[in-house]
Amino acid sequence: MVVIRSASAADAAQIAAVMRDSWLAAYDGIIASALLDQATAPDGGARIRQSFRLRPWQKMIAAVDDGIVGYASFGPERDVLDTPWPYPLTPAGSDGQVAELYALYVHPAWWSTGTGRALMDRVLARVKIAGYTCITLWVLEANARARRFYQRAGFAPDGARHVLDDLGGVTEIRYRRVLST
Repeated sequence: MVVIRSASAADAAQIAAVMRDSWLAAYDGIIASALLDQATAPDGGARIRQSFRLRPWQKMIAAVDDGIVGYASFGPERDVLDTPWPYPLTPAGSDGQVAELYALYVHPAWWSTGTGRALMDRVLARVKIAGYTCITLWVLEANARARRFYQRAGFAPDGARHVLDDLGGVTEIRYRRVLST
């Protein structure tokens, strides 16, 4: 039975491993192998630990069985259009109106088990309780599996697009969901 709990910097190495394995499986054929290897190079979770320090507004939850099998991170909406990394918050994000799902990854061995849905449900509940009225996310346009997952969760494309030059020029599209009151 998977348990969803808050994640911490102590979970960084396991979260990084889930991210690497899920990226390699999900983005095979979408992002060049060499770029995938570079983007997911094992670093012992240093990048994840750094995000806990540098992004105090970011929340992270983990799906745990005998170890971490999935995770999601979320917080106020960032402005990824026409701004370089690190992305600043949008005015609607800063004002607590629009949240963003920054990442939701599940280890491939746990795909289609309900783990991703459990993470999504928890994220949606937490951002709604926090008072957000809307949530966005970015997904690779060519990632049909993820797009179906997000559409089943009530998200729809809103027309915004962003090219990830550092990942070979792949395009991501923004999805949006209004949170019911």
